[in-house]
Amino acid sequence: MSSRIVDCVVVAALVASLTLVMMMATPVDAGVLVREERAARNNSAELDFCVDSAPCGWAIYTPFTRRVEYFVKSVCICDPKISKCVRVSDDLSVSAYVYQCEPIS
Repeated sequence: MSSRIVDCVVVAALVASLTLVMMMATPVDAGVLVREERAARNNSAELDFCVDSAPCGWAIYTPFTRRVEYFVKSVCICDPKISKCVRVSDDLSVSAYVYQCEPIS
């Protein structure tokens, strides 16, 4: 093996290691961190309204029976003046019903 190839392999290994370290240092849910930082700056715990198709929550259920065990709220909320949080889909990969803001009719 030439020294140039060895150098390339070493550099690739270093890049892979640094990438892994950076991924481990990044918060799992950056949205929560950003919201908490913003609330701290504003000296407020006010939640942001959900936009586009952002879920407002998830009902976690037991697989097979689909009995709901608990509800997880999102970091955003529906604007109560124009929408409400309703079940819109079923995410089988995480055994949860997905809730999104829908216009009040």
